[in-house]
Amino acid sequence: MIRLPQSFRRFLSNEDGNPTMEFVLTFPVVIVIFCAAFESSFYMIKSVSLERSLDLVIRDLRLGTLGSISHNQLKAQICSRAAVLGEPADCVERMRIELQPIDTASFAMPTVPNACVDRRQPIDPAVEPSTDEYALGDGNQIMLMRVCFQSEPMFRTTVFGARMNRTGADGNYSLISTSTFVNEPRT
Repeated sequence: MIRLPQSFRRFLSNEDGNPTMEFVLTFPVVIVIFCAAFESSFYMIKSVSLERSLDLVIRDLRLGTLGSISHNQLKAQICSRAAVLGEPADCVERMRIELQPIDTASFAMPTVPNACVDRRQPIDPAVEPSTDEYALGDGNQIMLMRVCFQSEPMFRTTVFGARMNRTGADGNYSLISTSTFVNEPRT
Protein backbone atom coordinates (compact mmCIF):
# COMPACT_ATOMS: atom_id res chain seq x y z
CA MET A 1 0.00 0.00 0.00
CA ILE A 2 1.28 3.44 -0.92
CA ARG A 3 1.39 5.92 1.87
CA LEU A 4 0.63 9.51 0.87
CA PRO A 5 2.45 12.37 2.55
CA GLN A 6 0.48 14.23 5.22
CA SER A 7 0.45 17.51 3.24
CA PHE A 8 -1.00 15.80 0.15
CA ARG A 9 -3.74 14.11 2.22
CA ARG A 10 -4.58 17.46 3.76
CA PHE A 11 -4.75 19.00 0.25
CA LEU A 12 -7.17 16.29 -0.96
CA SER A 13 -9.47 16.69 2.03
CA ASN A 14 -9.56 20.50 1.76
CA GLU A 15 -13.01 21.77 0.67
CA ASP A 16 -12.10 25.40 0.00
CA GLY A 17 -13.31 26.53 -3.43
CA ASN A 18 -16.32 24.20 -3.68
CA PRO A 19 -18.77 27.04 -4.38
CA THR A 20 -16.40 28.33 -7.04
CA MET A 21 -16.41 24.99 -8.83
CA GLU A 22 -20.21 24.81 -8.77
CA PHE A 23 -20.37 28.32 -10.19
CA VAL A 24 -17.85 27.52 -12.93
CA LEU A 25 -19.79 24.41 -13.95
CA THR A 26 -23.33 25.84 -13.86
CA PHE A 27 -22.84 29.46 -14.97
CA PRO A 28 -22.26 28.72 -18.71
CA VAL A 29 -25.35 26.50 -18.82
CA VAL A 30 -27.52 29.15 -17.15
CA ILE A 31 -26.24 31.90 -19.46
CA VAL A 32 -26.87 29.80 -22.60
CA ILE A 33 -30.42 29.07 -21.46
CA PHE A 34 -31.00 32.75 -20.65
CA CYS A 35 -29.65 33.93 -24.02
CA ALA A 36 -31.68 31.32 -25.93
CA ALA A 37 -34.85 32.33 -24.08
CA PHE A 38 -34.19 36.01 -24.74
CA GLU A 39 -33.42 35.36 -28.43
CA SER A 40 -36.51 33.20 -28.97
CA SER A 41 -38.83 35.68 -27.27
CA PHE A 42 -37.47 38.56 -29.34
CA TYR A 43 -37.84 36.42 -32.48
CA MET A 44 -41.48 35.80 -31.58
CA ILE A 45 -42.11 39.51 -30.90
CA LYS A 46 -40.73 40.39 -34.33
CA SER A 47 -42.79 37.66 -35.98
CA VAL A 48 -46.03 38.80 -34.33
CA SER A 49 -45.28 42.42 -35.19
CA LEU A 50 -44.69 41.49 -38.85
CA GLU A 51 -47.94 39.50 -38.96
CA ARG A 52 -49.94 42.34 -37.40
CA SER A 53 -48.53 45.04 -39.66
CA LEU A 54 -49.12 42.81 -42.68
CA ASP A 55 -52.76 42.32 -41.62
CA LEU A 56 -53.26 46.08 -41.27
CA VAL A 57 -51.73 46.82 -44.66
CA ILE A 58 -53.65 44.01 -46.36
CA ARG A 59 -56.90 45.43 -45.00
CA ASP A 60 -56.13 48.80 -46.60
CA LEU A 61 -54.91 47.12 -49.78
CA ARG A 62 -57.98 44.90 -50.03
CA LEU A 63 -60.35 47.83 -49.57
CA GLY A 64 -58.44 49.85 -52.16
CA THR A 65 -57.63 52.76 -49.81
CA LEU A 66 -53.95 52.61 -50.73
CA GLY A 67 -54.69 53.03 -54.43
CA SER A 68 -52.08 51.97 -56.96
CA ILE A 69 -49.19 51.51 -54.54
CA SER A 70 -45.69 50.63 -55.67
CA HIS A 71 -43.63 47.76 -54.28
CA ASN A 72 -41.39 50.04 -52.19
CA GLN A 73 -44.34 52.05 -50.90
CA LEU A 74 -46.00 48.81 -49.78
CA LYS A 75 -42.83 47.79 -47.96
CA ALA A 76 -42.67 51.22 -46.30
CA GLN A 77 -46.31 50.86 -45.18
CA ILE A 78 -45.58 47.49 -43.56
CA CYS A 79 -42.40 48.78 -41.90
CA SER A 80 -44.09 51.91 -40.54
CA ARG A 81 -46.67 49.77 -38.73
CA ALA A 82 -44.16 47.32 -37.24
CA ALA A 83 -42.09 49.19 -34.66
CA VAL A 84 -39.82 46.33 -33.62
CA LEU A 85 -38.50 45.61 -37.11
CA GLY A 86 -36.09 48.53 -36.92
CA GLU A 87 -35.74 51.84 -38.67
CA PRO A 88 -38.08 52.16 -41.69
CA ALA A 89 -35.24 52.70 -44.20
CA ASP A 90 -33.34 49.65 -42.92
CA CYS A 91 -36.56 47.63 -42.69
CA VAL A 92 -37.40 48.30 -46.36
CA GLU A 93 -33.96 47.03 -47.43
CA ARG A 94 -34.36 43.81 -45.41
CA MET A 95 -37.84 42.97 -46.75
CA ARG A 96 -39.02 41.28 -49.90
CA ILE A 97 -42.67 41.11 -50.93
CA GLU A 98 -44.34 38.88 -53.46
CA LEU A 99 -47.92 39.80 -54.38
CA GLN A 100 -49.59 37.63 -57.03
CA PRO A 101 -53.14 36.86 -58.15
CA ILE A 102 -54.25 33.24 -57.84
CA ASP A 103 -55.84 31.68 -60.91
CA THR A 104 -59.40 30.73 -59.85
CA ALA A 105 -59.78 28.26 -62.72
CA SER A 106 -57.14 25.90 -61.36
CA PHE A 107 -56.34 27.39 -57.93
CA ALA A 108 -52.72 26.61 -58.67
CA MET A 109 -50.51 28.20 -56.06
CA PRO A 110 -47.17 29.66 -57.12
CA THR A 111 -44.57 26.91 -57.17
CA VAL A 112 -41.65 29.25 -56.63
CA PRO A 113 -40.53 29.06 -52.98
CA ASN A 114 -40.64 32.23 -50.94
CA ALA A 115 -37.49 34.16 -51.75
CA CYS A 116 -35.74 36.42 -49.29
CA VAL A 117 -33.36 39.33 -49.70
CA ASP A 118 -29.72 38.40 -50.11
CA ARG A 119 -28.07 41.14 -48.05
CA ARG A 120 -24.61 40.29 -49.36
CA GLN A 121 -25.64 41.70 -52.75
CA PRO A 122 -26.05 45.47 -53.24
CA ILE A 123 -29.72 46.44 -53.00
CA ASP A 124 -31.18 49.05 -55.35
CA PRO A 125 -34.49 50.22 -53.83
CA ALA A 126 -35.47 51.89 -57.12
CA VAL A 127 -35.71 48.54 -58.92
CA GLU A 128 -39.27 47.25 -58.99
CA PRO A 129 -39.92 43.50 -59.21
CA SER A 130 -41.42 41.93 -62.32
CA THR A 131 -45.19 41.62 -62.77
CA ASP A 132 -44.85 37.87 -62.10
CA GLU A 133 -43.68 38.76 -58.61
CA TYR A 134 -45.70 41.91 -57.82
CA ALA A 135 -49.15 42.68 -59.22
CA LEU A 136 -51.99 44.44 -57.38
CA GLY A 137 -54.71 42.44 -59.15
CA ASP A 138 -58.24 43.44 -60.11
CA GLY A 139 -61.49 43.55 -58.17
CA ASN A 140 -62.81 40.21 -56.87
CA GLN A 141 -59.45 38.56 -57.52
CA ILE A 142 -57.86 36.27 -54.93
CA MET A 143 -54.38 37.49 -54.05
CA LEU A 144 -51.44 35.77 -52.38
CA MET A 145 -48.95 37.93 -50.48
CA ARG A 146 -45.69 36.53 -49.13
CA VAL A 147 -43.33 38.65 -47.09
CA CYS A 148 -39.82 37.69 -46.05
CA PHE A 149 -37.93 39.87 -43.58
CA GLN A 150 -34.24 39.27 -42.85
CA SER A 151 -33.22 39.85 -39.23
CA GLU A 152 -29.96 39.44 -37.40
CA PRO A 153 -29.80 37.20 -34.33
CA MET A 154 -28.86 38.96 -31.12
CA PHE A 155 -26.66 36.13 -29.83
CA ARG A 156 -25.24 34.22 -32.78
CA THR A 157 -23.49 31.66 -30.62
CA THR A 158 -26.43 30.46 -28.53
CA VAL A 159 -28.12 27.17 -29.31
CA PHE A 160 -31.32 28.85 -30.48
CA GLY A 161 -29.51 31.57 -32.45
CA ALA A 162 -27.35 28.99 -34.19
CA ARG A 163 -30.31 26.84 -35.30
CA MET A 164 -32.77 29.47 -36.55
CA ASN A 165 -34.10 29.54 -40.09
CA ARG A 166 -31.02 30.86 -41.85
CA THR A 167 -31.39 31.62 -45.53
CA GLY A 168 -28.09 33.14 -46.48
CA ALA A 169 -24.42 32.97 -45.78
CA ASP A 170 -24.68 36.37 -44.10
CA GLY A 171 -26.03 34.64 -40.95
CA ASN A 172 -29.43 36.33 -40.82
CA TYR A 173 -32.65 34.50 -40.08
CA SER A 174 -35.92 34.88 -41.94
CA LEU A 175 -39.32 35.91 -40.69
CA ILE A 176 -41.78 34.68 -43.30
CA SER A 177 -45.43 35.67 -43.39
CA THR A 178 -47.98 34.52 -45.95
CA SER A 179 -51.53 35.74 -46.39
CA THR A 180 -54.33 35.53 -48.91
CA PHE A 181 -57.13 38.00 -49.47
CA VAL A 182 -59.78 38.95 -52.00
CA ASN A 183 -59.69 42.39 -53.57
CA GLU A 184 -62.94 44.25 -53.09
CA PRO A 185 -64.84 45.07 -56.31
CA ARG A 186 -63.59 48.29 -57.86
CA THR A 187 -66.16 50.84 -58.91
